[in-house]
Amino acid sequence: MSSVRTRLTADERREQIVAAARAEFAERGYQAATTDAIARRAEVSQPYVVRLFGSKRALFLAVADSCFRQLHDVFSAAAEGAPAGEKLTAMGNAYRDLVADREVLALQLHFFAACAADPTLREIGRERFAALIAHEATLSGASEGELIRFNAAGMLLNVATALGLEIDFDAP
Repeated sequence: MSSVRTRLTADERREQIVAAARAEFAERGYQAATTDAIARRAEVSQPYVVRLFGSKRALFLAVADSCFRQLHDVFSAAAEGAPAGEKLTAMGNAYRDLVADREVLALQLHFFAACAADPTLREIGRERFAALIAHEATLSGASEGELIRFNAAGMLLNVATALGLEIDFDAP
């Protein structure tokens, strides 16, 4: 019996490489991850990774964009199913479930750390985060103060989850 391998399209290969890069960046962070290690995970050549993305930074940004899209989609789905006045709560609950995935959590933490060290990444990160907050506002109708508290709670959740701390966000 012969095994026929279906050739992936460039878009499918790109998705495969982004998935491999997500795992590598989550495990190693931006500075320590290499395009060679990402290529090995994706089972492609390192020159192919560079040809598709141009640089490690561009690949890191593609991963960051996939994470922001994931947040966008998770928040959209949560808000869609929630009654008015409870959309932020539903989005917060969905976010708790999302960051329970250690890869998602690690990617966020590594992204913020990379932004702190790199002005170019910082500017792009600022744009992506501002767009996410605008999306939250559109979905929820929340005030600026409510959005600040919501995102502050999300950052606290990130740290608590990374440290294995239990925090009752519903406490009065």
